[in-house]
Amino acid sequence: MDQAERYLQLALLGRSAFLASAAPAALVRRRADGTDTDSDSRPSLDEEVDTLVAPVLGRRRGPRGVEVYPLAKKPGASFADMITVGRTPNNDIVLRDVTVSRFHAYFRQRGERWIIADAGSKNGSELEGVPLEARKERELATGVAVRIGDFELTFYLSNELYGVLGGR
Repeated sequence: MDQAERYLQLALLGRSAFLASAAPAALVRRRADGTDTDSDSRPSLDEEVDTLVAPVLGRRRGPRGVEVYPLAKKPGASFADMITVGRTPNNDIVLRDVTVSRFHAYFRQRGERWIIADAGSKNGSELEGVPLEARKERELATGVAVRIGDFELTFYLSNELYGVLGGR
């Protein structure tokens, strides 16, 4: 079971169960099926999430879905104060793609606030379409667009992610 399926099943259990089991925040990415290159005709995130929820609820839909990357520290991983993102397995979040550097970016949680920084990557990172300067931390808000290499992601706090995944 991948993280998207796990999170959708948690959302079906209710808000309390979801918040107790989910990471405090996550990155969400559309999972493309390779047949659609026109961004105007892509379904909304809600439609894509519905395609993942449909099999759980006994309904059939198309093959589209989402990928969920929980912002959580791997046990024993380096840099205890940050959640690292990169192409190699020693990162907390692994994005296997040539446009992602070995250590590309990192996230930090400071109280209720979340911070992102590019780690000096070759292909850069963006927050809401604005390039991030290497090692200069920027605060995140839920629902903002984050680009890491060629990965287009959306940052969500777990409370908002519960609603996006169909929780009520």
